[in-house]
Amino acid sequence: MHIYVIRTYYPHWGKHSGINQFLKYINPNSYDIEVHLASDSDNNFPIKSRLIRKLLRNLVQRQGMRWYKLSDLVAEANAFRGCRRKKVDIIHYLDGEHSAQFLPRLPARLHNSRPKIVATYHQPPQILDSLIIKNILAELDSIIVVSQEQASYLREFVAADKIHLILHGIDVDYFVPADTPKEEGKFRCITVGHYLRDFDAVRNVAERLSSYPDIEFHVVSSKADKVKGLQNINIHSNVDDDKLLKLYQQSDVLFLPLLQSTANNALLEGIACGLPVVSTYLPAVKAYLSGKEAILIKDNNPEQMADAILHLVHNPGDRKNMALAARKRAEELDWRNVAPQYEAVYSKLMSNC
Repeated sequence: MHIYVIRTYYPHWGKHSGINQFLKYINPNSYDIEVHLASDSDNNFPIKSRLIRKLLRNLVQRQGMRWYKLSDLVAEANAFRGCRRKKVDIIHYLDGEHSAQFLPRLPARLHNSRPKIVATYHQPPQILDSLIIKNILAELDSIIVVSQEQASYLREFVAADKIHLILHGIDVDYFVPADTPKEEGKFRCITVGHYLRDFDAVRNVAERLSSYPDIEFHVVSSKADKVKGLQNINIHSNVDDDKLLKLYQQSDVLFLPLLQSTANNALLEGIACGLPVVSTYLPAVKAYLSGKEAILIKDNNPEQMADAILHLVHNPGDRKNMALAARKRAEELDWRNVAPQYEAVYSKLMSNC
């Protein structure tokens, strides 16, 4: 079965992070995977004129897909040409919010043996609603989501049997706890990323705990202006894979206040490294952290978050038990366990041909 994958390239993703990791675990004896990248920009578009680019960008975004770039247009055009040259069984958009616009409608009108089309969506419903064209959803043969809230939202527009909930996975061979116990010293809280992070909560909690000299915060982000200037916050930017792994392994807790969420790479990376979690009580977070690996706080209440961190500081036994539960949950979400669910979607589509 030949699968043609279109995915958005995010430079900040490392070699071991992101939804595309499942492709490494798809059975090569049954599936031939061809991956094509689209930059999250207009860089791939061959015409360099700013005026023409602006006019075309306005044209392709006017129906509502404001994240659709000219690079996405090039990716869809290349996919169309590829499907004309050779047999493609399935086109899978890994980032449906970015790039699933024209091909879902065109192939069926141009030839009878059109590939099946799958799109994966990542954004919470409140954001997703402003990024997609609703009538395109009906043209998709299958939709994959990473949280139940997305599935509930999309059922307003398409039949439920088209929607498949597949939880995000994690590379548990790379993201692992440290080989040796962490050295005695300051209690480290690590926050990673910037999208949909509640940096106001991070700052408020750090300020509340500023009188505890043995507690420090490490923020790994290229957009951390809101937390600059506090003595107990260390900011790390331009961090490579190895450095990120070491920062996780040298930390005591993953501190991740969120504004909204579906799946979250940092959440999964942290638990794979055996970190207990202090985060936000959201349905999607609860789905991923379904056991005793996390303390989840409603509305990111700063006082309660600070108390949760202090509890972990003063109760190493609880911290150890949460760490073990975190690693166990990560192993359940090993990509080796997740990838067969994608294979099942592909096989079901082709069996209906």
